[in-house]
Amino acid sequence: MHSQSVIEYYRSNSNGLLLVKILQAQTKSFKYVSQVDRTGDIILSKILFKEGKESKKWEYSYIDKTLSEEKYYKEKQIKEEYKYDNLGHKIRQTDYLTNNQAYKITVFSYNKDGLVDKEEIVNLLTNQATIVKYRYDINFRIKQIEKKYPDGRIVYWDAIFSQRGIIIQEYYTLNDEVFTFFYNESGQELKGEVKQKAKDGKEKIKIEWKNYYSYDGKKQRKEETNNLINKQTIVWYNKNSKEIKVETYYNNVTYSIEEYDYSDKNKVIYYKQILDLNLTEIYYLYDEEENLLQTRIYQEKKLKKHVIYNKDGSRRETIYSDNKTNITIEYDKDGKMVVR
Repeated sequence: MHSQSVIEYYRSNSNGLLLVKILQAQTKSFKYVSQVDRTGDIILSKILFKEGKESKKWEYSYIDKTLSEEKYYKEKQIKEEYKYDNLGHKIRQTDYLTNNQAYKITVFSYNKDGLVDKEEIVNLLTNQATIVKYRYDINFRIKQIEKKYPDGRIVYWDAIFSQRGIIIQEYYTLNDEVFTFFYNESGQELKGEVKQKAKDGKEKIKIEWKNYYSYDGKKQRKEETNNLINKQTIVWYNKNSKEIKVETYYNNVTYSIEEYDYSDKNKVIYYKQILDLNLTEIYYLYDEEENLLQTRIYQEKKLKKHVIYNKDGSRRETIYSDNKTNITIEYDKDGKMVVR
């Protein structure tokens, strides 16, 4: 004897999460509502409504009460389709374009522990495949990912974990380069480096950097060195992780100094650059909605350019010269010069 299908309504969020069961008469009181069609404990479909209009939809199929297929729709067009084996493993995923055309198929295989062993991703538009393989440590954590692209490139990702299960070292290998990242127990990046691998197997550090943090975990400074061109960069940050000063050196000689000031809404309101002893300053003005209204550019304290931005994306630039001859140029929203 089969259970009768019933329709239920739930207060929801933008992802379709079922929060609180409500009555149909209450659906107009909430921005997001999910309508669920279920038979007993089995959900046959779920429709997410946003302000009364269908936004997303999920359809489910079963074999012996075990989920075998799932379809996901957005704006009434299919976006993704999943197939599962009798153990609940996702074994196939199909992704669709906005015209309901399938463009990518991913096939999953699993090891004896039920973990994803390999993904084969086929681009149906180019008929090319990308292969991803996974390796795990004794605690079933991913310790290596190998990704082989259609053009033959192979990218490796490796990780070392702390006793608490937190990644403390991370490696990416791409052709003749190795990217290494080091983290603390809070997951913050402490330092990193890029090594060049020579044909004889020797490695040389191309780029290296270090990050410094305050006691409360805020990033304060980053120091980076490019050994190939003997360039050093030091970046300071404010409490909101915004750059406030950047110093650049070549061969240990100062090349440029940059400084930034921000509004209380983290918008740049002032920028200063000293390059080869030349001073450039830019002032930014915004409206109440934080849209950029104007910029004024000064060189050696003299106004050189004034830009006015319009809400439709167009702008007007006035360029000032030392001989008092000013030039005004207008651009449309696509950045093309307007000829009058």
